[in-house]
Amino acid sequence: MQGTSIELTELSYWYEDVEQPALRGVSLTIPAGQFTAVIGPGGSGKSTLCQLLSGYLPRSGGGRREGNVRLDAIDPAEAPIAEITKVAGIVFQDPDAQLVRGVVEDEAAFGPENLRVPPAEIESRVAEALAAVNLTARRRSPVRELSGGQRQRTAIAAVLSLSPRMIVFDDASASLDPAAQAQFVQLCRRLHAEGRTVVTVSGRFDDAARAAERVIVLDGGAVLLDGAPQELLRTSRDRLAQLGVLPPWEGAAEAGSHAAEPAAGTLQSAGMVTAPTQRPPGADCPGGDSGSGPLLEVQNLSYTYPGGQEALRDVSFAMHPGAWGMLTGENGSGKTTLTRLLMGLLPVPSRSVYWKGRDVSGMPVHQLAGDIGYVFQQPEHQFVEHTVWDELVYGLRVRSGWRRRQADLTPEQTEAAEALLAAAGLSGRRQDSPYLLSQGEKKLLSVIGQLIQPKALYILDEPTSGIDYLAAQRLLKLCRGAAARGAALLMITHDPRLVEEDASFVLRLDQGKVEDYRQLGRNHELMQARF
Repeated sequence: MQGTSIELTELSYWYEDVEQPALRGVSLTIPAGQFTAVIGPGGSGKSTLCQLLSGYLPRSGGGRREGNVRLDAIDPAEAPIAEITKVAGIVFQDPDAQLVRGVVEDEAAFGPENLRVPPAEIESRVAEALAAVNLTARRRSPVRELSGGQRQRTAIAAVLSLSPRMIVFDDASASLDPAAQAQFVQLCRRLHAEGRTVVTVSGRFDDAARAAERVIVLDGGAVLLDGAPQELLRTSRDRLAQLGVLPPWEGAAEAGSHAAEPAAGTLQSAGMVTAPTQRPPGADCPGGDSGSGPLLEVQNLSYTYPGGQEALRDVSFAMHPGAWGMLTGENGSGKTTLTRLLMGLLPVPSRSVYWKGRDVSGMPVHQLAGDIGYVFQQPEHQFVEHTVWDELVYGLRVRSGWRRRQADLTPEQTEAAEALLAAAGLSGRRQDSPYLLSQGEKKLLSVIGQLIQPKALYILDEPTSGIDYLAAQRLLKLCRGAAARGAALLMITHDPRLVEEDASFVLRLDQGKVEDYRQLGRNHELMQARF
C-alpha cells in the first residue's frame, strides 16, 4: 500500500478567544510510508496538530489557521470527508469521543458502511481489525461494558477498518496495559511494513517513539528537535528530561524538580496540608477515625453486568485512613468496575462493600460522595463549568446550595483554591476553558477539583496516563499532600513505577479476581512513620 505524505508550511493555529497560538510557524515534511513519532510536554500543540491533519480544525472546531497543510495533494480543511478517510485516519485521545454505535463489531463496521463498502468486504475488514487489536472475543460486547483500554482498542479497530493510507494515533496507547502497549507497537510496525504512513503522538518518549524511524519534539507550539530516536536520546537526553518526556529514573537528575511548586508553608496556611506529627491518620478528614477499624472493607465482592459479562469474582480487601493503594491489572480485569461499585455508580450487591462499617448497598451516591472523591479516567467527563477557576471551586459553591452556585467563597476557601491552582501549575489558565487545557492540565484540574474538599478517600482512575512526567510529578505531589492529611488513596494505574515509592499496598486483578494483594513493606513503614 502507498502511504500518505504530509507537508506543513508555516503552519500556525489559534483557538477562538485565545491570544497565543497553539502552533506557531511549523514547517515539516513527512514522506509517504514513514513511521514518525511526535512527542512533547502538555500544551506543546500535539493534539492540535492531529486535529489539523484530520480536518476537524478549523472546519468543525473553529479557530484560525494560517499556513498550509497538504496530505498528498489535498487540504483536509477543505476536502470532502470521504476523500479524507482514504488518505488519513485519526485515533483521538478520548475513545468515547469517536465511538457512536454501542457494540464493538458495529463500531468497526460503521465507517466502511458509510463509505458503501460491499458487505462481504466489510465483514472481512471488521474481522481483521478486531483481530489486530485482540478484541475478536468481545466483538458482540456492548461498549459500555468495556474497560477504558478496551474502548481505546475499539476506536483503533474502527479506524483500521477504513483502511486509510495514513493513521495518526493521538496518545492512543495511553490507557492500555503494558501487554497491550507492546501489541500496539507491533501493530504500528506492521502498518509501517505494509507501506502506510504511521504517526504516533505522545507526551512521553515511549516505546512507540523508540520504534519509530523519526521523532519530532514539539514545545510551545514549535518544533524543538527532529531526528532519529537513538540519536536524540544520545545527544539531547538532558533536554528531553527537562521537558518531562523522559521518566525521572531515565533522564537527567530529578527531572521533576524543574516544575515550580509553591512552598509547603503556603499550602499549610491555606489548610491544604497538615503537619504529619500534628494529628493521627484520618483525624482531620471527613469520616476519619483514629481507631483500628477500616474506612473501606470489601468482602467477597462479585459483579456481573446485565448482559452476562462477569466483571468481578470474590474480591476482598480493606483500606484504613492514610493508606495509598495501587490497583493494577490488564485492561478488562475489573479495575474500573470495582471503583465504580465503591462509589455506588453501579448497583452494589448487599453485604459486600462496607464504608465505615455500614453496608453501602442502597446507599445514595450523594451520601458516599460526601466522603469519597472520584477522578474519572477521562477528565472531560466531569467538567461542568466554563472556566478553570469556576471548575475548581464548583464543589465549594454547590455545598452552599444549588440556588447559591455563584456564592462568594470565604477568604480561607479562596486561599486554599489559589494554593491548589498554583500547585497544579494552572495559575495562568484560570479564565481559560477547561476543554482548552492539555491532557495533563485537564487531569490536574480534575484532581484539585476533588482535593479542594477534604475527603476520607480519593479514588483516581488512571490519573497519570497520557501525560508527561512533569505533570505526573505535580499530580503525585498533590496526592502526597492528601495522604499527609490522613486521606486514603486508591489509584488505578498502569504506571506502577511512578507510584510504588508512595504506595502502601498493591491490589492486582486478573480477569475479575484478586491475583495479588500485599503490603509494600518499606512504603508501609514510611506511611506509618509519617504519623
